[in-house]
Amino acid sequence: MASRLFGTGNTANCKYFNIRLDQSTLVLRGNEEEASSVLLKGTLVLCLAEPLKVQNVRLRFTGERRVGCGGQKKDDQFLRKYWSFEPPGLSRGGTLAADNYEWHFDYVLPGSTPESVEGLDDSWIVYRMKATIDRGILAQNIITRKHIRVVRTLDTAALELFHEMRVDNTWHDKIDYTLSTPTKGVIFGTTVDVNFRIASLLKGLKIGEVNTSLVETQDIWIDPKYPERKKGTFSRPVAEDKFDFPQDQETELVDGHDAWVFSRRLTLPKSLRQCLQTVDTMGIQTKHSLNFHVNLINPDEHVSKLTASLPVQIYISPALLMAEDNTISTDHLGGVNSGAFAVGAPPQYGQHRSDLLYSDLDPAGYVTPAGNLSGFNTPYNSQSRRGSSDNLAALALASTTASFTPIALQSRLNNLDNATSADRTSSHAPNSSSSENPSATLSRQVSDESTDPCSPQHFEYSPKQMNKVPSYSTALRSQHQTPINEVPPIYQPFER
Repeated sequence: MASRLFGTGNTANCKYFNIRLDQSTLVLRGNEEEASSVLLKGTLVLCLAEPLKVQNVRLRFTGERRVGCGGQKKDDQFLRKYWSFEPPGLSRGGTLAADNYEWHFDYVLPGSTPESVEGLDDSWIVYRMKATIDRGILAQNIITRKHIRVVRTLDTAALELFHEMRVDNTWHDKIDYTLSTPTKGVIFGTTVDVNFRIASLLKGLKIGEVNTSLVETQDIWIDPKYPERKKGTFSRPVAEDKFDFPQDQETELVDGHDAWVFSRRLTLPKSLRQCLQTVDTMGIQTKHSLNFHVNLINPDEHVSKLTASLPVQIYISPALLMAEDNTISTDHLGGVNSGAFAVGAPPQYGQHRSDLLYSDLDPAGYVTPAGNLSGFNTPYNSQSRRGSSDNLAALALASTTASFTPIALQSRLNNLDNATSADRTSSHAPNSSSSENPSATLSRQVSDESTDPCSPQHFEYSPKQMNKVPSYSTALRSQHQTPINEVPPIYQPFER
């Protein structure tokens, strides 16, 4: 709701009076026990063209609840916060000079704050701000208001975003079926996909009309402290899809059985007047479920009906928030499904992509095994200074065929100490292989490391050569192999 200005008399001197919020929609992630607090922050702005008599400037933030059912109504305020601002430069007579004024305010809402519930005729939870310029006796106050929405959405790690909802069952001597939806969480105003798998156990059985509907159930309590005193229950269909199954559709082989496999998509309403989010707070509870009705035409032409239901949770996504008229617009997005706005949620299992090289890198010169597939060897010409030395295949085989005993670990430690002592002695000897081919040295080095992958290596290096560092892109595309004797030394153990 846009800010509105009220008042008469000398209010023409007030050119602008408004509540500016950093965010008019506050998002709580998770349920009331897990959600973090959120900051309400803004500025109260006043612009005067001429001096104005003012006694006080105050701001009020309230949370209001109404529950009504069966002719009974109950109103209360569960949240109140007040600010009082002393205008700077206020004269003794209470006159505020012509100027621009700003007053900053903030308030921390705890994670347990009830979310906004709007769209019902007799029940709601709303948050409002009201700013007032008190002008004293016989003068009309100047008032402006602001509507605030508190949205509780699913956390990015919520199970509702990842777990498939499905019902599997067998109708004896008739069908074996699976009805499912990708996730339990459905974003308000988007679509939800429904998957069917129906395998016939009766020869000559056919599928007739398939009806899928999203049903909303509302439960109202006048006093939530006494849950047994429920005052009303109301159900309404909010989305429906009717589908005449084509009789010429071929079956597919699924788990060794011929089955009809097909999918349907339900489009959810985009207005809170037609559908609410799933909520349970302060005596207002709404639930949603997908109801399935499948007509089965038997060989003798009589019709049987399959009925099933799946619970779903409709939530408001921070990426698809409401407008002031309690509606959202997805016309520019086309027919999007709920997963398109699951902010922060990683892809589901099976929706991964194969690991490939970056598209802007020239693959020429990259020694990769088996066509860019990961293997046990490091590509020579990519980011590694030298090839991987560990025999990972052998280690993997050893880990699956035998366990490491304390004696085996102690033996490997002794071999490591002996190799360290030998390398420390040989590191001061003249380098007899400095004139050899670097590629031969690399080949022999990899071979030696494959023999004992845990043996440390020591190399001579020149600080002058270390200063010749190419650019990153040049190094990636370079065919030149860094000689083994030019890599920096490893950490030398300190001896007392």
